[in-house]
Amino acid sequence: MNILHTIPGRNWGGMEQRTLEQVRWLNSHGHRCWFAAPEDGEPFRRAVALGVEAVPMNFDVPWRPGTIRALRRFVREHAIEVIDTHVTRDAKAAIGCRGLCAVVRSRHTDHTMRSSLLRRLQWRYGADHIITVAGTTRRHLIDIGLADPERATWIGGWADERFFRLADPAAARARIRSELELTPDTFVLLCAAMLRPDKGQDHLLNAVELLLKRGLPVVCLLAGAATDETPAYATQLRERAAALGSAVRFLGYRDDIPDLMQAADVFVLSSLIEGQPRVVVQAFASARPVVAARVGGVSDIVIPGETGWIVPPADPEALSAAIAEVARDPAAAAAMAANAHHLAKTTMRLDLRMAETLRVYRAAIDRSRRRGARIPQPAG
Repeated sequence: MNILHTIPGRNWGGMEQRTLEQVRWLNSHGHRCWFAAPEDGEPFRRAVALGVEAVPMNFDVPWRPGTIRALRRFVREHAIEVIDTHVTRDAKAAIGCRGLCAVVRSRHTDHTMRSSLLRRLQWRYGADHIITVAGTTRRHLIDIGLADPERATWIGGWADERFFRLADPAAARARIRSELELTPDTFVLLCAAMLRPDKGQDHLLNAVELLLKRGLPVVCLLAGAATDETPAYATQLRERAAALGSAVRFLGYRDDIPDLMQAADVFVLSSLIEGQPRVVVQAFASARPVVAARVGGVSDIVIPGETGWIVPPADPEALSAAIAEVARDPAAAAAMAANAHHLAKTTMRLDLRMAETLRVYRAAIDRSRRRGARIPQPAG
């Protein structure tokens, strides 16, 4: 199968990681897959560094005739059978290729949307199938008339094998703690996310302050960098953290999240908006207890009393109480982490998720042929 994935943005985050992991998996499993993104962005640079066939393409103005012509030319020249788009701008541009291939629209966020005639046309007419990363997102799109239930599929997140098969978790824990000058008995929280207001790190810092005031010494590790649009928020976080002393550590962007997971005693998701965050699945795969805000598709997988703790978003009091419960009862926390690990091991691996994705691609291609798309047969 010949597939083109498109990303219109320049920042690097969970959506971009998920997409590149898909592209690499497809290329290593008998398919031909390309990655189109702006040449001056971090996703494009990382694709090139990983050896992915990267196509420089600017989606800043999706309806621009030059963008649509370039996309159509690429589809023809490479016998593309399906385009998988990931944001609104690239999805709009891909509508211009409906006569040449199937179009899949992937939805990664759980922002509430409003329906309109134009939007319904773009979603229902402009895409052969919709993939959402959370069940709540799929239900919302159906409820407001943007998605047909028969052409909308929820495919959740996955953890790559590094999280399941870390060579020596105990050694990774000791090494990271040594690097960060943390004692073996320090209670450590990890939050891995871009430094952005919607990730809610400000509420997490307020929760850390409450824990310290109540006599629970903790250290909070913030792994992630600001985006091009959020340096002011990152500065505010650092100013807020200064009052908490050494209890908060800013680690910047890290590629060693599997090791950081092992160094932590609890993974905390403080977001205000999410689809289904991949870091929660990664924490499950790492057998780390999870405390998460009840946003988007989080409640699809974080089940109170079974796989983790779930609290209202933007509620430092509830967040601190759940973290304190993990610290007070490590045996119960370990049992829930074991449940979550089993769930991830049996249902949240990349091979399983990609098998679901390929079924969607085949259904989208079949539908596009029925509606008359002139999909070329790939060579060989």
